[in-house]
Amino acid sequence: MSRSVFIEGDSVDLRTIEEDDIEFLQESINHPAVRQYAGGDLPYNRQRYEKEWFDPISDGEFVELLVCEGDERLGNVSLAPINERRGWANLGYWIYPDHQGKGAATEAAQLAITHGFEELRLHRISAAIVASNEASKRIVEKLGFVHEGTKRDDAFHDGEHVDREMYSILSQEWTA
Repeated sequence: MSRSVFIEGDSVDLRTIEEDDIEFLQESINHPAVRQYAGGDLPYNRQRYEKEWFDPISDGEFVELLVCEGDERLGNVSLAPINERRGWANLGYWIYPDHQGKGAATEAAQLAITHGFEELRLHRISAAIVASNEASKRIVEKLGFVHEGTKRDDAFHDGEHVDREMYSILSQEWTA
């Protein structure tokens, strides 16, 4: 996997997703530790992954990038969907379990947010986080997101409805 970097970071880089990345992304999104917070309740086969994730990237509805350290794939970060008229997007990210806890998600999210505000001229970026995902809540709080509230029973996981915590950051808060 030798391709150009879209956004260069200190420890991780964000690269475009190519056809040969789909196997890694599909395997990862189906991994129980990733799926519990990012994948949902239905399995992703290759066709579903390509249709729901890879195709919209080409249409400009999403900014979805591969998080890499050198040539090693670590995870994914996205701004999706992007609403140009209203100037907002939702931030999403995950790191494969073998690479979690080393700061990759924080740096990848920071790079994506900077891109959203500086290059896409977004006004607001939000994040919806499953309430039990303490690591993800720490990341957005560290990045300056404001907790806006709780959406009760807004997601379904492991046979039960779970809350999601809603966060956001505005462009003027990011630059401050």
